[in-house]
Amino acid sequence: MYSADGGYDSFLNHSDIWYHLDAKPIISYASNAVIKKEGEEERINHWVNKKWRIGGDVHAPMENKLKFLYEIGRKEQVGMYLRNQNMRDEAFDEQYKKRAECEKIHGHIKGTVKFDIRRVRNQSRKLYSLLSFISYQLLVLTEMQNKVGDKNSFGRYF
Repeated sequence: MYSADGGYDSFLNHSDIWYHLDAKPIISYASNAVIKKEGEEERINHWVNKKWRIGGDVHAPMENKLKFLYEIGRKEQVGMYLRNQNMRDEAFDEQYKKRAECEKIHGHIKGTVKFDIRRVRNQSRKLYSLLSFISYQLLVLTEMQNKVGDKNSFGRYF
C-alpha cells in the first residue's frame, strides 16, 4: 500500500505506483471525482482484446491485463481503473486514515533533521540533504541499539 494526499491524484501516478512499486495506490481523490468509463472492466477488456495480436489475452487475470496495457502505453487507462477501484472500495477511508501516522513521522523527521536548504550553496544542497538524512538514520539506529526510550520518540516506529 502506498498512500498520498490529493495533490498527487493523477491517473499516471496511480498506474506508476502500482506498476513500479508493486503497491496499491491509496491516493485521496477530489470530492467531485467521478468513475471514469475508460477505467471500467469492459473497456479494459476491449483494449486488451483489440491488441490480441501483440499478446493481449482477454481471459487473463485482471492484473495481467493491466500490466499488458501499462506496457503498451495505456498507462492513464490503468490509472483510471485503479482509481475507480478506490472510489468503490468501502474500506478506502480507513486505509487512507493510516496516512496521518505517516505525516506525523514525516513532520518529525523534517523538524529534527532540518532539511532547510535556503542558505546552502547550490552545489552543496544535495550533499547537505543526504548527510542530514544519514545523520538522522544514525541517530535513530543508535537510540534503538541502546534501547533509549522516548528520548527522540521516533525510534518506537521502527
